[in-house]
Amino acid sequence: MTELLIPFAVVGWLFVSLLIIGLMTNGKQCAIALDQWAGTCLIAGHMADETISAWAHRGQHKRTERLINWLFNDPLHCAKAYVSEMAGTQNNPIYRKE
Repeated sequence: MTELLIPFAVVGWLFVSLLIIGLMTNGKQCAIALDQWAGTCLIAGHMADETISAWAHRGQHKRTERLINWLFNDPLHCAKAYVSEMAGTQNNPIYRKE
């Protein structure tokens, strides 16, 4: 049984290590990437380049939206995330159309 746990422990350790390094070197972008990855893997109907905040607003998931807005202490956090996704303002300027 322990032979099976060792590879999972190594993968978990690598994931946590990369997450810590990523947050230290590129904090906000790393957090957004983790948000998008988790949403894509765990939520049906979630788009790969969409934050959970934008998904909650787009899908009218009111309870989730209220919780996220409360966590960020901003009553319009999810709405702003959705508008940012629609306008493409969350993208790096080099990827935006002129």
